[in-house]
Amino acid sequence: MGDEWLKTGNCPIAKSYRAVSGVAPLVAKILQPPPGMKFKCPQAIVTARAAISKTPFAKNLRPQPLPAKVLVIGMLGMALNVPLGVWREHTEKFSASWFIALHAAVPFIGILRKSVLMPKTAMVFTIAASVLGQVIGSRAERRRLKSVAEKKLTLEVPNPSSVEADQMQFAGVSSDGRCGDKVVMKWNPMMLDVASPVSSGAATVVC
Repeated sequence: MGDEWLKTGNCPIAKSYRAVSGVAPLVAKILQPPPGMKFKCPQAIVTARAAISKTPFAKNLRPQPLPAKVLVIGMLGMALNVPLGVWREHTEKFSASWFIALHAAVPFIGILRKSVLMPKTAMVFTIAASVLGQVIGSRAERRRLKSVAEKKLTLEVPNPSSVEADQMQFAGVSSDGRCGDKVVMKWNPMMLDVASPVSSGAATVVC
């Protein structure tokens, strides 16, 4: 039954549920499955925990003192959560993808913590390190997006100096034949033609 499985099971899910029930009974009551439902620990979690326990990493870390375990698992949790924090910035808040980005590393860190025989009190440090990794990844991605947006805005806004350089002001002959008036012409390289030689009969205006 659901109650017996949660109270006596050795599955990481059942153990985590019992740990939560001791800290936050209200949350445990909400997560408690209906009576009469039969549950079995997911085979994927059992297989993953057994596989991680056999790795050289877990075997070498298991006999180490508790501070060393907390430091290693905490740094690993923080490193895993940095890219997840980056991903979370591209999701809608409280959406399914947002929750996945926020909690994707939790099962792995929990299984790894149990594989190296860390006590439940160490969960506080591992959770804090995971939250720190989420904050680092989220803020770094937020700053990167802001920098990209500012750079794009700078490229889109025309530079006043370049606009003035495209205009040529010179003293010449106006349309009505007066000398000395300023004539503003737009510089357009695409409309340039090869200038033909000035004929000998062309009149020269001297101002």
